[in-house]
Parts: sequence; C-alpha cells; structure tokens
Amino acid sequence: MSAVSEADLLSRFGFYRSALYIRDIDTCVASDIHIGLAETLYRQGLHFPLHEEETLIERFEAILDRFNPAVFVLDGDIFHAFDRVSRSVVETFEAVLATLRSECEVVLVTGSHDTMLPAVAGGTVERYDRGGYTVVHGDRPAGDHGTLVIGHDHPAIEIDMARFPCFLYGEGVFGGKDLVVMPAYNPLSPGVTINHMQRRDFLSPILRRVDAGSLQPVVEVDGETVVLPPLAGIRRFA
Repeated sequence: MSAVSEADLLSRFGFYRSALYIRDIDTCVASDIHIGLAETLYRQGLHFPLHEEETLIERFEAILDRFNPAVFVLDGDIFHAFDRVSRSVVETFEAVLATLRSECEVVLVTGSHDTMLPAVAGGTVERYDRGGYTVVHGDRPAGDHGTLVIGHDHPAIEIDMARFPCFLYGEGVFGGKDLVVMPAYNPLSPGVTINHMQRRDFLSPILRRVDAGSLQPVVEVDGETVVLPPLAGIRRFA
C-alpha cells in the first residue's frame, strides 16, 4: 500500500500538542476541546484537581508560539456536556477565546456536543472553507469539499503497550480528496484505539466511507512528529 513520506506531509502540515497547522492557509485547527470534561469527571467521583483551564490555555499558548497562525479553528465539541453549561465552563471558554483572539482570528465550528454553544458564543458555523481546505466536525456527512479536516472520533494508537493520541492522514481517500482526522485536544480524553478498527467501527459517517487500512497515523513522541505506515501495514506486524 502506498504511503506519503514524512517529509512531504510535514512540508504541508505541522503537528503539535494535538493541533494541526495548515501551512498553505496559515491556519491552526484543534478539535474536541471538551471544555467541562473535568467538571463531569468530578461529578462522577474523581475528586482531585485536574486544572483543566490552565492545561488547555498552556497548550494553546504553546501552539500560538510555535505557528503564529492568522486563523485558529476550534473544530467542534468545544463543550463537553450536551445539555448544560455551568458558569465555570463559560469562564474557561471565555479565557480560551481571550488567549486565542489576542493573537489571531478565531472560528467556532459546531460539533455534536455543542447544542449550547450558539447561545453562549454566537457566530458559530457548521463548516469552514478556505483555500482548498474544508474543516467540519465530522458528525455529519460532508458535501462538496476540499481537503477535509475532521474530528469526532478521538483516534489513538497503541505502540509497544503505550497509547498515543494520533492524527490520521489519507491521501485521496474521500471522494478523491485528502483527509486529516484530528485527535481529541483535551488531554483528559483518553482517545479510542484504532489499531484494528474497520470503517464500520468509526463514529463519523465520513470515516465509514473510507478504507481505514489506508490511513496513516501521525504521532508526537518526545516532541518529535513521527509519520507511521498505513494501518493495514501496521496490522500485519501487530
């Protein structure tokens, strides 16, 4: 199975702290922020401080320092809870927006969890199209599009009994266009191990139309970006 070289992929994209930088359009994307996940875990009995706001903002500041983008797209599931947004969640959300807006334009793409987002933020969109790229959350089918960037499935890969959040890249795999699948940005989200997943196992209707074995995982290991072979090749040696 053909694979895109690491050099070719990195000449087009930057991968850092679970965010994607699209060099052609000077745009960063982060998906599945899940603000309020710490609050949910606390209500479920995990009674120690998780410092969600500080962690999210520290990561965003590091990404801004690394790439200095003109635009930052938050690609859906910005909130964790479907039906309620507490004052502390709104405060964290506003702190994140203030951090990003001090440096660049911010675009809010709605996801399946974001039923409350338009009431809190306003100015949300279902997709962002720019310069041959289309950013959607991935919970709904995509119409006409450029290179697709989606979230929703929280991919992670297991390597030597350790699990790493990962991006997935597929060249020409969806309607002849390229596809990038984002990991969950919130480090409290463990991710879903995709080593042996088939198309029917994914949540996204977009990924259910893709040959999962053709997707290449991209991971960050000790601060370095590593582009792995397609999943079909990895499975042969697992």
